[in-house]
Amino acid sequence: MCSIVEDDFGDEGGAHGMKEDTPQPELAANELCRKCNTEMAVLKLNLKEPQCRMCFLNYVRHKFRASLGSTKVVRRGSRVLIVFTGTPENVTLLDMIRFGLEQDSFKQLRIVPILLYVDDDFIENTDELRLQEFAKRMDVLQQFSSFPSYYTVCGSSKYVEITFKDSFSPAGFEQDEQRLLQVLEAVRSVSSKQDLLEQVHKQTYRKIAKALNCNYVFLSDIGIDLAKTLLSNVALGRGCSLAQDVAFCDDRDDAVKLIRPVRDLNPDEVSNYLQFCEAKLLYRPFVKHYEDKPSLQNLTAKFIDNLQQSFPSTVSTVFRTGDKLDVPKAVQKTASTDCSGDGHDLLALFDKTLTLSDQLAGERCRFCGAVLDYRGSKTLFATEYSRLVSSRINAACSHEEILQKSKQMELDAERAVNGEETNEQQELLKHLCHGCRNIFEDVNE
Repeated sequence: MCSIVEDDFGDEGGAHGMKEDTPQPELAANELCRKCNTEMAVLKLNLKEPQCRMCFLNYVRHKFRASLGSTKVVRRGSRVLIVFTGTPENVTLLDMIRFGLEQDSFKQLRIVPILLYVDDDFIENTDELRLQEFAKRMDVLQQFSSFPSYYTVCGSSKYVEITFKDSFSPAGFEQDEQRLLQVLEAVRSVSSKQDLLEQVHKQTYRKIAKALNCNYVFLSDIGIDLAKTLLSNVALGRGCSLAQDVAFCDDRDDAVKLIRPVRDLNPDEVSNYLQFCEAKLLYRPFVKHYEDKPSLQNLTAKFIDNLQQSFPSTVSTVFRTGDKLDVPKAVQKTASTDCSGDGHDLLALFDKTLTLSDQLAGERCRFCGAVLDYRGSKTLFATEYSRLVSSRINAACSHEEILQKSKQMELDAERAVNGEETNEQQELLKHLCHGCRNIFEDVNE
């Protein structure tokens, strides 16, 4: 039986019971590697034995290869689209893939990699700053010029091949850029803007992957990124897709699977890999749009970053919680359904140029592909009922009027939650999950 009582918690709750991780003893001078016992150790990771340079590189690369080998999701000889961002995690992933392709036949990584640079720097930057950042990212990308590379912008279905012989300057994407900017400008809250951008990015990956005949997309999210995603999606009401958003394989679209092969790495391993790998690698810092503005995602990211500094083991616990979540059965039943919307450009839902008929209705969200979670939800019913009470009940209402209105409000709240109202907006919301509904309802008319 638990012996903790209320008196054990002060004004700060149970925070006094959490102790910061004690710093690990520094690497001693002339200390041998505990793995090979021949070379001098160059680093000591948290809760790990001292390692030499080659043993550490083999350890990190084995993590990457083991994640692919143990799941057996990616088949031999598959064409894999690798999303290029230029961040330290992304460069680490690309270098490990290149190293795996250069091995002998027994240890060789048997995939056909194709790089995709999805440009979204037009959202907040001026044309001058965008060109400067583009040039720096191209310098990072040129380190992997042996891979075929393509360029597109966020929200577009077009792409062009990147050439390194001459100066590369993409053109023809202006209309797609303006369209996404108009949709983002119409969204009121920063949380919805960031959530919309995340969903549009995933749609872009899937569209280009299908155009390039790739069945898999490699993302470079590591453990701390997925911990932020897990907590943020809970706050955003995306619990129905939470398991797939942090899993090794996001298979909600049967044609293109999103793979996270470096999800088991942590920031220390990434930074040390870039320091001790065979050649010095260029990279760009991670920049998130609207990072300086208040939002649920930014607040969660700040919380996890602070947690990583003082309680790094706790971050791993948060991230591993996602492995215990299960995919809703409704998603598994409709796994063959294409969540890209039967070829429709679903960003048009938010600029009101696309309508969905009842013939397209199914068990999955037409925008993100998650299971539709609103029907019969007691939580959503309580929220909607509370909103109706606030708008219809006032101090001037008599007891009889309140009783009469309460019955009608129950019926109205149930119809609103299930999307059974006849107005145009509710007809559209009927095809969206709760998370995407929140984005759409945050759009200015």
